[in-house]
Amino acid sequence: MKIAIIGAGNVGSTLGGAWGNRGHHVTFGVRHPDDPKYASLGAVATNESAVASAEVVALCTPWQSTQAAVQTCGDLTGKVLIDCTNPLTPDVAGLEVGHTTSGAEQVAAWANGARVCKAMNQIGAPMMDAPQLPGKPVMFICGDDDDAKSVTAGLVDELGFETVDIGELALARLLEPYALLWIHLALRRGFGPTFGFGLLRGQP
Repeated sequence: MKIAIIGAGNVGSTLGGAWGNRGHHVTFGVRHPDDPKYASLGAVATNESAVASAEVVALCTPWQSTQAAVQTCGDLTGKVLIDCTNPLTPDVAGLEVGHTTSGAEQVAAWANGARVCKAMNQIGAPMMDAPQLPGKPVMFICGDDDDAKSVTAGLVDELGFETVDIGELALARLLEPYALLWIHLALRRGFGPTFGFGLLRGQP
């Protein structure tokens, strides 16, 4: 599968490397593809060039630069767009949007025609590729297009998660505060980045 990773920070580089190692054709979209700091990433291009040939686009940008990144992606019509961002305040202590909308819904409004799913926002970059934990961590996804969610779920499964579809894209209003809980535990309660949430199921 051809995947464009928009953003080459910790999340983008981890996901791009993980999917590349699993046989997908990954191109990183960045503002300055000729910058030597991206030399180790492999295929690097502008956002628009990376997106043009991609079937799936993974959005992995800091929230404050997300709108600008989406606007430089060119035509996203029909693309599966996996929103891995969280609408965090600059001090990472809260969310800039919530309750009546979500970051994912904002992304969908900016990315006209894209089939947006929310995923890979509920755990830190160090645990995004085959996390070594006592059990399989859960990754919730949501979106309005069932086919797009199926593609997203397949990619998330490959990374080593139990993927659970929770419903429509508006339910990102639940997943983004949930991600903030992970961030709070990791940064402010001493958990560090090497943990994940699991889903325990009882007998019917």
